[in-house]
Amino acid sequence: MMAVSATNRGRALAAVCLAVALITLSQVAATPASAAGRGPLPAFQVLTLEGAALESAKMGPAGQWLLIYATPTSAASARLLNAMKQWESADLDARAVVVVGAALDRAAAFAQQHAADYPAVRWFADPDGAAWTALRLTGTPYILGIRDGQIVWSLAGVLNDPAALESVIRTWVEPKAP
Repeated sequence: MMAVSATNRGRALAAVCLAVALITLSQVAATPASAAGRGPLPAFQVLTLEGAALESAKMGPAGQWLLIYATPTSAASARLLNAMKQWESADLDARAVVVVGAALDRAAAFAQQHAADYPAVRWFADPDGAAWTALRLTGTPYILGIRDGQIVWSLAGVLNDPAALESVIRTWVEPKAP
């Protein structure tokens, strides 16, 4: 029997996690999710961190972007945001919107903990749960791939190693080579 080093086991586990994430993404893209299904981004209002109301249709940039719903009490939300900063992607920073499910002051404090790592990310608060309800979310973090106002795919929760999502997320936000 051949001995397997800890390094090789770690690589194998990372490869399995990535494969599961990719399979999950392909299944989500192929069929509506039980919560945030495919189709138009529903209408709801969020608050800017300064307290101004904003319609969901105006939250993200033109074209293709990510909507990440997070909560300050979710350890998985913090793990995802901490992992994303290590991916060093200007496209991710510019094409991500984070909606924080919390009262405005708690959402602003949560954003402040992470905003230095993401200077171009748009941060919003969902103090009354309007986004949560309209998107029919079931847990956090929740990641939605949006293209031209349409929800194309969604992922609920995060694997123990959020880095396994790096390829999926970067592929979505980074420009395609001609």
